[in-house]
Amino acid sequence: MSALKDIKKNTPHQTFVENLTHLFHTALTLDRPLAIWRKPQETEIHAICQISDFDHHISELEGAPEGFIFNRFQSNTDGEHNFIRSEIKLSQTNNGFEIHPNVQNLESETSRFFETYAAVQQNKDFRFTQYLQVAPTCDEDKESFVNLVKQCKQAIEEGYYQKIVPSRRSKFKYHEDFHPVTEVAKLCTAYENAFVSLVFMPGRGLWIGATPELLIATEGKQFRTVSLAGTQGVPHDFDLSQAAWRQKEIEEQALVSRYIINCFKQIRLREYDEQGPKTVKAGNLIHLKTSFVVDMEQTRFPELATTMLELLHPTSAICGMPMKPAALFLEQHEGYDREYFSGNLGPVNYDNKTAIFVNLRCAKLHKNGGLVFAGAGITEDSIPDLEWSETEIKYQTLLNVFAVRP
Repeated sequence: MSALKDIKKNTPHQTFVENLTHLFHTALTLDRPLAIWRKPQETEIHAICQISDFDHHISELEGAPEGFIFNRFQSNTDGEHNFIRSEIKLSQTNNGFEIHPNVQNLESETSRFFETYAAVQQNKDFRFTQYLQVAPTCDEDKESFVNLVKQCKQAIEEGYYQKIVPSRRSKFKYHEDFHPVTEVAKLCTAYENAFVSLVFMPGRGLWIGATPELLIATEGKQFRTVSLAGTQGVPHDFDLSQAAWRQKEIEEQALVSRYIINCFKQIRLREYDEQGPKTVKAGNLIHLKTSFVVDMEQTRFPELATTMLELLHPTSAICGMPMKPAALFLEQHEGYDREYFSGNLGPVNYDNKTAIFVNLRCAKLHKNGGLVFAGAGITEDSIPDLEWSETEIKYQTLLNVFAVRP
């Protein structure tokens, strides 16, 4: 354990981003799950690494250990969630490592972790791309997406659906100095209202994002969720009081709010506070947002977070309404696997708080470049060319910060 002693001794003299970078390199080298994140309107960046060599899953949030959830768009049918256990923590507050008590029986894994950390500190030529897979072919163009939007509109007009949310993806190349940890730090600076994350899971890839959409959160006895939909691109200094919304955008957001209320009705939950809708800014975009708050003690519903996570995902904001038919439509017509785009992610029971977000404004990083993802909510009032433009604007949330182009 001498390597651990040396690292603890030297850590305070290094910058946090340097330590975060070495932690990231160590996780890649050992092929171990890693999560780095910063919550909205907070300044502290958190990082955890799982050093045990097996997959973890949880079925209930309330009794889960401290960790990080990371789920696909097409969630597991057995109700289990992919989970990164908090075994090694890096704290921005004291810029040092903390070994979680639940790894006391993993002495060899702990030693290996810190020995590897010490080695990567000395490696000035580390290339994160060597640990990633080559990006798949991605030939989508404007015409194909516009045609998909037209298919969605036709299905809605025929009365089968109220809303469908098709998506697309686009490749981008890394610039010479591109590094995931550096880009996370830049995203934190650029988007104070976003949940910024960098997640690596063996066999599932490396994902980076800055999402504006909370799915569920608990703190103490309080439960929160939001309805976020409707999108406009705006200048950096835009005055929110001047926002003007079209009927299509108002109705799109109202559908998401009704979806949440219907979920409450399914579990006979009638006591909740509803606030909104109001206009909120997320980077270069504005959205309509309604917040819902529940007192879990007053309503005698302590397991509300687990129940609502199962009911809400995938929300009508990322899939459509009715949910199951819309999901089937997308599976048949979208033409690619979303993987973890529009899935959900976030810390669980971390500092006694849980905050799960929808994985929007995200990219998957590959050996030869990245794939950025975006979707658009289609209703009967949608204009196909404008929906294409909306996805282009959403791409820029990440690409503007990365200083790259598709």
